[in-house]
This record gives sequence, C-alpha cells and structure tokens, in this order.
Amino acid sequence: MAWMGLARRALGNFARDGWDMLLDRRCPGCGGAPPRDRDVCDACDALIDRSGVALCLRCLHGDPPIPGPNRGCPRHGNARLLLSGPSFEAPLDRIVHAFKYEGASSLAPWVASLLPEPPLLCESIAREYVLVPVPLHPARRAHRGFDQAALLAREASERWGIPLVNGLARVRDNKAQARCDPAARRGNVAGAFAVTTPRILRGRPVLLVDDVATTGSTLLAAADALDQAETAWILALSAAHGGASFGPEPENQAEVAMGQEVVVHSQAWRRMGADVES
Repeated sequence: MAWMGLARRALGNFARDGWDMLLDRRCPGCGGAPPRDRDVCDACDALIDRSGVALCLRCLHGDPPIPGPNRGCPRHGNARLLLSGPSFEAPLDRIVHAFKYEGASSLAPWVASLLPEPPLLCESIAREYVLVPVPLHPARRAHRGFDQAALLAREASERWGIPLVNGLARVRDNKAQARCDPAARRGNVAGAFAVTTPRILRGRPVLLVDDVATTGSTLLAAADALDQAETAWILALSAAHGGASFGPEPENQAEVAMGQEVVVHSQAWRRMGADVES
C-alpha cells in the first residue's frame, strides 16, 4: 500500500537524520549542515564555478587568442595542455583537503563533477580515449586508504563511458608535493612514474586525471612517462587548479573558458584522431 511506502521512507529519513546528528556530520567547506544524502551544502556548492579553464600545463597560464592553426601557449605550444575545474580557493580548498587527507572518500563523486568534459566526446575519436589516473605510491595509498585520482577517474569513466586504464605506477616515493616550494616541485617528481600497460596505451589518446594542478609538475612528470608508451596524445584533466603559481610571467596569466579553448585545439585533435583511426 502507498502509505506503507511513505512510512518506510519517513522512517529511513528519520534514521539517517539521527545518524547524521550522532556523527555530527558537517559540510567540509563551511562546517554547516549539508542536505540529507549529500556531503556538500547548497551554499558551498553554489560558490563553485563549473565552467572550467584550459591552461598550459608547463606554466598554468591561459592562452590568449593567437592567429594560426597551431595556437596554444605562446611559450610552450600545445603539446602539454590542461583542462581544469575551478580555482583552488575557499571553500573548494577545504573540501578537497577533507577528501584527500581526512578520509572523506565519499566526496569523490562531488569532486569528480568538477572535471571538465573532454573535447570531441560525441565524435568517433572518443572511442579511442582512455582515462589514466595519476597514481599514489603504494606506501602512501596504504596510509591514506585510497587513491584519490583513481576514485575521480572511476567516476569520470562511468559518467563519460571512457575506459579506465591504470597505466602508470609510482615507482618512487618522493616527498609530498604539498611540502615543497614551487621551484622544487618539478625536480621532486622527476622520474617518479613508469608505464605499466604500454601495449594498451600505444596509439591511444590519453586523458590524464588528477585532483589538483598546483604547478603542473606532477602531471608533467606523469605525461613524460606516458610518452614512452607512444600514445597518440595526452590531455591532462584536473578537478581544480591553482595554489602556488609557477611560471616566468605570472603577470600575464589569463584564464580562458574551456569551450573557447576546445575550439582552438579541435582541428589538431581531429587530425591526431584521424591518425589513430587509420
């Protein structure tokens, strides 16, 4: 009967609310009470921009419009590009900190929702895409209890229908990047990754996934390792960007809307996709 279903739902909601009160469940962004069955409150969620930006992974600068077919970063070209979610600032910084360091793995779907959609997802080249998470070292993963990039990549795989390939291993337990100043981060992760599935990745477009791109150093090191597998191309995706900036000309930094940047590079991606399919 209908009333029995309503009663069961009401009883279930009462039990969840009581459990939340007992555990003092709070929004990691502001400390307020989040809605039932959600981890982030409406106020914090509304503060997060979901438009996405396209940046050069080498300097994390945007790409001002430059005429020509090979537009990209004016200093580094388009070989290392990043599509990122919003800037790593409050309240997002507190939410991601809870996700990574406070064991709040249940935040993975929410954080993954910030990953920008990759280009050409509805075209034939997307059938060749693979998602590769930037892995933690096994010792750090054991200490944390999960690998945050792997969780984000799994959520993205289910949302976009792109296969997840654990194609990288972290072979060196380097010092935590958060403890390094920006100038030392690139050297800290140099040689930290190795490809584990070269035959699967060879000739495929790779979407390299991480949670936050601060200086781009970790993603660059992972991309350098993937180059050894002769991938078709590599595009980095991160849920957020920013923190300590890195680059010789920070005064020229400009964020560019993801949709505009995808148009800029779509011709090059189409050509690479045609090479993959041929």
